[in-house]
Order: sequence, then C-alpha cells, then structure tokens
Amino acid sequence: MYIALLLLLAAAPVMAQVNIEHYRGKSGVTGGARVSLSTDIGNVDVVNSNGAGNLTFNTETGTYLALFKGDVGFLGGKRFANSGVLHTRYTYKRNPRWQPEFFVQGDYAKSRLLDSRFLAGAGMRWIARVGETFSASLGSALMWEREQLDLLQGDEHEELSSLARASHYVNIHLSGRITFSTTAYYQFVVSDPGDVRIVGISELMTPLVGPLHQTTSLDFRTDSDPPQGVKKTDLKLATSFGLKF
Repeated sequence: MYIALLLLLAAAPVMAQVNIEHYRGKSGVTGGARVSLSTDIGNVDVVNSNGAGNLTFNTETGTYLALFKGDVGFLGGKRFANSGVLHTRYTYKRNPRWQPEFFVQGDYAKSRLLDSRFLAGAGMRWIARVGETFSASLGSALMWEREQLDLLQGDEHEELSSLARASHYVNIHLSGRITFSTTAYYQFVVSDPGDVRIVGISELMTPLVGPLHQTTSLDFRTDSDPPQGVKKTDLKLATSFGLKF
C-alpha cells in the first residue's frame, strides 16, 4: 500500500525542490546522511553515485533546516550526470496553524543544462493536520530566481535570466515502522503564468538496525519550456542507505 501511494502522489499534477516535511524532525537537533553507489561493468561501463544530508534545529519559536543532495555518474569513463542542491529554510511557528517561512537555495544540474541557479523567497505555511502517524501541510511563496544555462547553439532561451516565480507546495507525511513522505510543488513565472514547473519528491524509509535505514526515493520533474535538447519530463528512482539521529 505504501509503495502504491508513493507512486500515485509522485505523479500527481499538484506536485520544487526538497522533501521539506520529512526533515523537520523533533525538538532539538536532528539530522542524517545517506549515500548510494551502483556500477555496471561489461558491454557498457557505468558508475553512478548519489548522496544527501540534512540538519534540523527545532526551538519553541522556529525551525531551522538545511538540506543538501548531489549525484555524479560516469559512462565509459566520461561524466554524463552531475547535479547538486543546497536548501536552507526558517519557519516561524508561534502560531500552530499559520507559519511564515523564509528560504534560499542554490543548485545546478548538468543533465538539464543548468550551470547554476540561486533563489530566495518567503511565504506562508498552513498546517492542515498534525498527528503521531499522519501530518499534512500546504504552503505558498513568492521567490526571486536567477539562472545560468549552458545552451546549445541556436537555442533562443536566455543564457542568464532573473525573474519572479510563485510557488505552491503540499506535504504529506506518514509515520510508523515504515515512514513515507512526499513534497510536491507547482511553480509558475509571475509575468508568464504559462511557464510552469512541477516537481515532486517522494521517499519511503525503512529502519534496519539502530540508526541505519534504507530509503527509496522517486523524483518527478516537468518543465513546460525547457532548454533545447532537454526533455520536458524526467523521472528518477533511487535507493540508498544512511544514518539518522
């Protein structure tokens, strides 16, 4: 049931950057790190690795969150994929239902011809439901985004762009022996609402021994106006092992 729910939510059309709710943690300091490595040696030599880490500090008045993710892949000795993201966020939580948020992020993704991106924004988070086994929240924000692209010859996109985007997200978190969490974003350019990005990240975490756990993640992304040579939609399924505290 959990796997079916993961697939359904990751593909839902109301799915931008990180799986926020999964990393908010309990009171005090919490965190974790995980890594995976896969190889295929024979007719085609492929090496692919990815890692992620997070650190969260919860106080009575707010939550400070930092998250990083990255991956690198080699095909026949040549790098074919390389990406990374660093996201930091502060949530002011004096009100149990309505909570202002502020965030900044830097990322890059060679497979999408994205040399670098920086964004900063602020918005409001609404706690729809909170409980021991199930929680849900929604949020809306306005952010400024600056992108540097490595365009193919003849592409009419701007290499360097700065614009404002509206961002809306939904979080669902199920806790038990197995933990499921998904974050889904819908983002559009304020001056051009038809320029839309939909991104979803779903994670299924299974405890193994002590702080050791296994995580299966599914990342979904679609861009209505990607650079030339980049597909509008991509999907990534990965599994990793890590520690949490």
